[in-house]
Amino acid sequence: MKIVGFAAAVACMAWPSMTSAGCVWSDIVQPAVRVAAVKPEAPRAYFVSDAALKPGCPDVNARCKLASYVVPGNVVLVAKAQGPFTCAGFQGPRGIGTIGWLPTAALALLPPAAQRPGDWSGHWSAPEQDIVITTRKDGMLSVKGNATWGMGDPGRVKIGGVHTGEMSGKARPLAGVLSFTDNEGVTLPYTKGDEYLCRVRMYRRGPYLLARDNNNCGGMNVTFSGFYARKK
Repeated sequence: MKIVGFAAAVACMAWPSMTSAGCVWSDIVQPAVRVAAVKPEAPRAYFVSDAALKPGCPDVNARCKLASYVVPGNVVLVAKAQGPFTCAGFQGPRGIGTIGWLPTAALALLPPAAQRPGDWSGHWSAPEQDIVITTRKDGMLSVKGNATWGMGDPGRVKIGGVHTGEMSGKARPLAGVLSFTDNEGVTLPYTKGDEYLCRVRMYRRGPYLLARDNNNCGGMNVTFSGFYARKK
């Protein structure tokens, strides 16, 4: 993605300020999240641990540095800032997602992109999560998703203890949000139906699809909440 020539626009963009401590998935999967690119002149930028994992972090101290990193040109999801760091999320080429703090100085905010119905289409993947979106002839989007919990645990797989979930719906994006309630295969508006039905909201940001559900879309611990990249 080209970021050269954005300097003037980026200069007018403000980074969101910190509203609460911590950097977790719920900070990334929310409507206010933006996308940024790692600057061409930036060296390899390492993620930094959160205070919940290491007290005193994020900090420039080497003990806070994680093994995961991004390189110039990578596009990340960005949320709040804390000191010289920004809460960010990134999915690498192997489909592994990382959430943590990145040096704000290494990032250039990208301007919001106009969304077209076709921008949603594709096979979107995250660890133990898959969402397939297709465009129907009537212009509506058809969504089908499958998710598991425990598939990465050989012991749980061996005893048949993997939990599963699925969801489906047909809807149109409204104001940049694709949302619906899945009433056992019958699509309802997001606000309709009882509280135990599966409700899903999705957003598009840069190369990512963000999804957030109400934890009623499958077995225990199964969720579609997270950020996805198109499957290669």
